[in-house]
Amino acid sequence: MATNNQSRIYKFDNIKLLTIILVVVGHVIEPYVDKSDMFKSLFIFIYSFHMPLFVFLSGLFQKRFSDENKLKINKIAFYVALGFLLKLINALAKMACGNPFSINFFGGASIDWYLFVLSMFMVTAYLCRKIHPAIMLSVATVIGSVSGYVDAIDDTLYLSRFLVFLPIYLLGYYMTPQLLIKIEKNYVVKAISGLSMLTYFVLCFRNLDIIYKLRRLFTGKNPFSSVPIDGCGFEHRLLCYGISIVLCMAVFCFIPNIRVPILSNMGANTLAVYFWHRPVLYLFSAAGFFDMVLALGDPLYKIILLSFGVILALLLSLSIFMKPLSLLSSLINKLKPLWCYVVIFAPFAIGLLTMAKELPSYFSYLLKKITN
Repeated sequence: MATNNQSRIYKFDNIKLLTIILVVVGHVIEPYVDKSDMFKSLFIFIYSFHMPLFVFLSGLFQKRFSDENKLKINKIAFYVALGFLLKLINALAKMACGNPFSINFFGGASIDWYLFVLSMFMVTAYLCRKIHPAIMLSVATVIGSVSGYVDAIDDTLYLSRFLVFLPIYLLGYYMTPQLLIKIEKNYVVKAISGLSMLTYFVLCFRNLDIIYKLRRLFTGKNPFSSVPIDGCGFEHRLLCYGISIVLCMAVFCFIPNIRVPILSNMGANTLAVYFWHRPVLYLFSAAGFFDMVLALGDPLYKIILLSFGVILALLLSLSIFMKPLSLLSSLINKLKPLWCYVVIFAPFAIGLLTMAKELPSYFSYLLKKITN
């Protein structure tokens, strides 16, 4: 991103690199949160803002749609194709861990959700380009806050994550990097966001039993009925929105706008890190790496796991891992619109064919969820 004098704003490269490191570290320690309160506290702290920050940045760097700047179907096709490719690679990597080969064409809890939801965000922003931003943000926030009351809104077609994270995406979409920098330079904003982040960090360790109950809300995929909070409702979703926004603002305030040799350039390759890190973790697990680390005992295994997450993120930030994704993007960019629609909808058609025998019971299951 460039300012008016064409100098690069390295702050955003640094933030993107930090964000993707947190994503990887979170996924590394997630299987072991029940073994360590420290991991559990760190995990809920990271999950409180790392994906909202990722989503916000996606909106921030999406050029505003208009009648002149139309939605590019090739870009949608790229993200959808990348999502299904990640499903396939993850399924193959899981086989190495002894799991049967299985692909959920219509949703699922794996990390591919972000690629599909990002496409849905872009389509929504384009279709609603003539609606006033205040109206869009208000409506999206209300829908995201109350969608949890409907159990049928879940990970099927990633509908829950789309509705929950849409306000965060739109917040970035309607903002500009220059306006954000102007806001974060305000000393009052710095003081409030910094103190809030520090307070919340302490609470994650001192009041873990209370804060950790918010985990299912931060994922964006769970209805209120599955959250272990009595009377969970829209006010808890709004609370999570508030926590995420304040923590994201703190990150913007305190990440420096300086070029860090090597590291700042890696911030441009976060998509590659996001795409490759989960299959790599499956392969390391299949090789017994994590079992060997756990056998080292506390605190050594904690140090190694945290270091491994950071190192893995940095390694996958190297340009070589971005080349296959760039190649796929360039190939899809050459397609005519008709073939882009084939790329988008063909995998769903294949999914319907693979579950043809199960469709009656599946639709019966959906109908039962909706009516209940």
